[in-house]
Amino acid sequence: MLHTIENEILACTIESNGAEIRSLKNKLTGEEYIWQINKSIWESSSPVLFPAIGKIKDDKVVYEGKAYAMPKHGIIRNNDLLGFEQHGESHCAFVLTSSEVTLKQYPFRFSFTADFRLLDNRLLMTYIIENRDVVPMHFACGGHTAYACPLSETINLSDYVIEFPSQVDLVASTLGASGLLSHRKRKIESHHNTLQLSDTLFDEDALIFTDIACDWVRLRKKDKKKGIVVRFAGYPHLALWSKPGADFVCVEPWLGLPDLEEELTDITQKNSYKTIEPDSRFSIAIETEIE
Repeated sequence: MLHTIENEILACTIESNGAEIRSLKNKLTGEEYIWQINKSIWESSSPVLFPAIGKIKDDKVVYEGKAYAMPKHGIIRNNDLLGFEQHGESHCAFVLTSSEVTLKQYPFRFSFTADFRLLDNRLLMTYIIENRDVVPMHFACGGHTAYACPLSETINLSDYVIEFPSQVDLVASTLGASGLLSHRKRKIESHHNTLQLSDTLFDEDALIFTDIACDWVRLRKKDKKKGIVVRFAGYPHLALWSKPGADFVCVEPWLGLPDLEEELTDITQKNSYKTIEPDSRFSIAIETEIE
């Protein structure tokens, strides 16, 4: 089911199945900032990643000797069991609480909330994770939003750039043929503080920048100063991804990484994951500003 929140400037529509953003529109101009799904290209628009990111080695995690089947990107994506909470015209949330269903995939008792709030020209998406178990809880989380890059006969993907706060030397980790994280690195050409997009930039899948020294990027046309600013304070990693030739780019702040090719399946041994203690709560946000 679709749910819409709005304020004087923006309207945002979220699909309750998986808490995916389906639309973010400027009410004054009608401009759409979220890629509109074309199933022949990609069947998602903004997956929520928890408690795993990317492909899991052997499609399972192990805890205290027991295996739990874990799908790619975790258990929120494509999940139709999230509860919906309306907190006002411009604020709503989607909640998944652990159950006998989740305990077959993930060994901890928890509450996960994806909270959406419009503030002027900004969309704030906050993940709120509560450990309701009696043992430390291990998880990764992140965003995967596809921002629209409208193309035409005169506008190509190469007319768009990703702008960083300062000059950067971009070295991307790469995914191997298995879909797991490899140790091979790619030097990504950038000019001062900008990365030019192109039809071939993502031919080898996502660009994964680990421990990146920034907390925001701007997606814009290269002849413009303004665009879409994505802020991600507290996230150590950033991935950029698109399908070759598609008219979108995903900006993906990550807390945690996909499994390495030699990764241990024991969830307590995944070094990129965060751990929170019993009866504790953790929150982290991704902000999208429309300039």
